[in-house]
Amino acid sequence: MGPDPHPNAELARCLYELIENGDINGYLDLIADDAVFHVGGNSIVAGEHRGKEAIIELGRLALAETNGTFKTRLLSAEGNDSYAVTLHRWTAERRGKRIAMDNFNVFHMERGLVTERWEYVADQRAHDAFWRP
Repeated sequence: MGPDPHPNAELARCLYELIENGDINGYLDLIADDAVFHVGGNSIVAGEHRGKEAIIELGRLALAETNGTFKTRLLSAEGNDSYAVTLHRWTAERRGKRIAMDNFNVFHMERGLVTERWEYVADQRAHDAFWRP
């Protein structure tokens, strides 16, 4: 066995478990009040989502637009004293289209909280087409 996972990798794993289990309050407890989530591209989910309310709205939008089919599954998580990087597979259905894509997120963490997240998608063109207005 290798060394124990870094605490920030464990925090990232916990975020995915909380979402998977529908524990939104537990998830938000690990997000800083002024956190910023960055989603690139040109779509309804793109932009800088600042603060917990905006982050909640991003999640609600993804679920509403996909009739609850939006799912993520964590594939791996690594961390150091400031960051965690996760690789996950997400799937969803929207407007008669299905998508499955492996993306990675970079989380900046301070004092056991996520302060910023950047999402990097495997195929930006397919991502934008799926989430088009």
